[in-house]
Amino acid sequence: MKKLSCLGAALLMLPGIVLAQEPCRTRNTTEINQCAQQALARKDRELNDAYQSLLKSLEPAGKGDTVDYAATRKLLQQAQRAWVQFRDNDCRAKYMLNAGGTARDIVSLGCQIEHTEQRTKQLREWLKA
Repeated sequence: MKKLSCLGAALLMLPGIVLAQEPCRTRNTTEINQCAQQALARKDRELNDAYQSLLKSLEPAGKGDTVDYAATRKLLQQAQRAWVQFRDNDCRAKYMLNAGGTARDIVSLGCQIEHTEQRTKQLREWLKA
């Protein structure tokens, strides 16, 4: 019963969070899911832009720069692949937990959006350093 109560509260908040950030007019579950898919696609593009900018920034500043940028880029690429796998598995687990209900898609999409926003912020912080 507690699980259902928490899920109900999350469902009431999640579409509002997604929709507050993205301009969509929704009337039903299908439209909410489509809107969230569009929001995730935008967030994925932002993530990719931040990631590509970071990779491009990993270049020597001059002759005295002794950082191994090739190794740094390789580690970043490995970390990003691991992060994508983490995000997908974490959100897939939430989907499976809610597999019997109509909210499963929005729960999973909201999870992916949240993780993607957090990772984009992390990558942008790297660029500032």
